[in-house]
Amino acid sequence: MPVAWGTEMPGLELWREETSSERRLQVIYPQHSKLTDKEKTNICYLSFPDSNSGCLGDTQFCFRFRQSSGRRVSLHCLLDHYDKDLPVYLKKDPAYFYGYVYFRQVRDKSLKRGYFQKSLVLISKLPYIHFFHTVLKQIAPEYFEKSEPYLEAACNDVDRWPAPVPGKTLHLPIMGVVMKVRIPTCHDKPGTTQ
Repeated sequence: MPVAWGTEMPGLELWREETSSERRLQVIYPQHSKLTDKEKTNICYLSFPDSNSGCLGDTQFCFRFRQSSGRRVSLHCLLDHYDKDLPVYLKKDPAYFYGYVYFRQVRDKSLKRGYFQKSLVLISKLPYIHFFHTVLKQIAPEYFEKSEPYLEAACNDVDRWPAPVPGKTLHLPIMGVVMKVRIPTCHDKPGTTQ
């Protein structure tokens, strides 16, 4: 996704190895995305539900994790320009990344653990929970069926998105659907915008 949307990568695919509870990164897209080993480890452990609660099917959740101390934090990032007009709950915290997860668990007797378990994760600097969950809901189900080429196509759509300007209505195409999005401003009255 474009830097203007605050994403390090549009998708990380994680899967749990059949023979153990080990979690490993299978795909990082785009491939030039740079994460430290510590950040990758944090993502791996935070991208699966805490326990095997027996819930089958698809689940969405989010998490937040601290950026590695060696990472340069830009004080004059393009996002800072837009941050000033946002309500407090939508302002980014420069010390953290946000992870948005679409987790799938289905029975599969052919696997040693008896389940297919995989997470598609989007990492961003923006705390736009509802928005990124909606994006994942559009991408993830098809991605689990079609794999990497589908993720690449979705990323190409997102690369053409305009910057996230608070107060402006945006039309964002993603895989044949156009999402209409308006990011609230700090001047909006509570409850008047979604």
